[in-house]
Amino acid sequence: MEKTVKDHIIDTLDDLDEDGLKRFKDELGETTIQGRKIPSRKLKKAGIVEVAGLLISTFTKTHPAEVTISVLNAIMEVDLAEELQGKTSADLPARTPTPPPTRKYATLKELLEEPAGPSRIPIELKVMKIEPPITFTNQKNETKQVAVITFADPTDIIQGRLDDMAKIKELEEEKCILLRGYIIAKDTKHQITTLVLTKRTKFSTTASFDVSSEVLERMQPVPLIKANTRRAKKPITIEGKITSVGKVERVTEKGNKVPIKNITIRDSTAQIKLTLWKDKTRIPIQPGDYIEATNIVLNSYLSNNTTWLSTIQVKEDPEKRKSRSKVTDTASCSNAC
Repeated sequence: MEKTVKDHIIDTLDDLDEDGLKRFKDELGETTIQGRKIPSRKLKKAGIVEVAGLLISTFTKTHPAEVTISVLNAIMEVDLAEELQGKTSADLPARTPTPPPTRKYATLKELLEEPAGPSRIPIELKVMKIEPPITFTNQKNETKQVAVITFADPTDIIQGRLDDMAKIKELEEEKCILLRGYIIAKDTKHQITTLVLTKRTKFSTTASFDVSSEVLERMQPVPLIKANTRRAKKPITIEGKITSVGKVERVTEKGNKVPIKNITIRDSTAQIKLTLWKDKTRIPIQPGDYIEATNIVLNSYLSNNTTWLSTIQVKEDPEKRKSRSKVTDTASCSNAC
């Protein structure tokens, strides 16, 4: 007997672990499509079959498989979203052709207004920074790697998550590219929009362009004295010297016990606490290390936290670099004299 759309949705949700299903329900409860929404109270204690039933009954006219794919992309379950799209492609609605844009390509400011999901809009971007790969275990207990890449155009900056590490050789810092076949992912909890780059994503070299000083400034680390005074949930980059590293503790997050570790870092302006979550607790750092931490968010309790996309790198302490530079300058002067 041929499987229905509901059967495919059930099979897909069954591949999520307990935490993944909770994230899916949380995101679904905040999703409104054409005025339709599933109340969070109905989702809270719903099992997989019940969630699938609610999707079918609520979004019959707006296509439940498409809604499910959009929510999966939003919670970074890209593999499952692509699998479900392949299984239900015949049932997905034919997309209305997008009217020709007034510009040749979209800007990041325009792209940030687009809904989550696969995008057909080509965009020209400059590769600003390629972070070291992050190793993680997915829902199917497979070990994989991703790389976080910072892109910019003349209007804004955005983070990209490269899932297909074979493509990393096609990218290099300061290179301008035309990007096609990517996915827009929206983390509503942290108000972060990212680009997910998969095997289907295409890169091609394009004409070089400059990034404004205003955009470049957004990439610079925020002084720690401002880290606790900015608006909550806006991701930033910070850097400073570690003054203490706490022990790994376990806290309850959405019903699951997850590891956290508190560290304190300081710069010339202030000292703050930073909470490392989950796999970030395994990063080998110690007091005295000078680190750069990206994609740090401030929660409603004014506590700085890492996210899934955060990276932490040990760097050379600027004070040591200055001292070495002075020694070099002194030695050069002595030789010249």
